[in-house]
Amino acid sequence: MKTLKDSSEIQEAARILDELAGPAAWSPPRTPGFMRRSAPQPAPAPRQPPSRPSAPAAPTQLPPPPPEGETRGARLENVLYAMCKRGGFIGAVIADDDGLPLAVFNSPVQEEAISAFTIVLGDALSKAAKLLDQHDANNISMDINYTDKVVLRRFFINEIPSYLMVICSQEVDERGEIELSIDQVAGILHAR
Repeated sequence: MKTLKDSSEIQEAARILDELAGPAAWSPPRTPGFMRRSAPQPAPAPRQPPSRPSAPAAPTQLPPPPPEGETRGARLENVLYAMCKRGGFIGAVIADDDGLPLAVFNSPVQEEAISAFTIVLGDALSKAAKLLDQHDANNISMDINYTDKVVLRRFFINEIPSYLMVICSQEVDERGEIELSIDQVAGILHAR
């Protein structure tokens, strides 16, 4: 029986997450068929996860806001900057349904890689929604490591899906800030 973790989109998301966060931060579950048997080893001491901060930690220093401009891209970047500043997010990206970045703010990797990851998570969200018969599902969240997560929110412009993804602390409740920012983004994208 196939499970959701066996889907190619989830596996691709895990591969990209591994590239984003590095191999020390996260590793996919091991498949029993690929483990080598060896002589019994003494049981390792239980791992203790690093202690979590008691309050959400805002990024230590956000880059300066994008320059004011009349272009749609500059206005979208300004929305992302304001959202990250208000919500304490590390970075954010808006991507269209083809995986093209419409705006990126403070990405830890290249724009193309982060927007490709957005589309992979978007496909996983769509398939999970169909599998679970929850067709209105528009959010997916994935822990990157013990302290950070990525959150994807799908929204529609003229019935075409677009995606807003943020990188933030696991302690942050990002939902309200994302909804506010999506309203602003939709206003900019509708005013083509």
